[in-house]
Amino acid sequence: MTHRDPEHRPRTKGGDSEIQRASGEALGHGFTIAAAIGLFLWAGDRLDRALGTSPLFALTGALVGAAAGFYRMYAHLTAGQRSSDADRDEQE
Repeated sequence: MTHRDPEHRPRTKGGDSEIQRASGEALGHGFTIAAAIGLFLWAGDRLDRALGTSPLFALTGALVGAAAGFYRMYAHLTAGQRSSDADRDEQE
């Protein structure tokens, strides 16, 4: 294993804290999508077991969970973009 010199590490405009913030947001989006899929898949499986319709509701639940997770990510990202645009407009 080699040790890198911290002086030769590529930096972004915001520095390391910006990288950590962005990484945290991306990780949060991933967990949100996974949790939504898992929750709706579990609910669909329980419904399938009760009605004997396997795998109809489990697959439907997985698709609904994926749609809900991606919608949540989209809503968060567009709200952040609007906020960023408003900040930029105030500075001009």
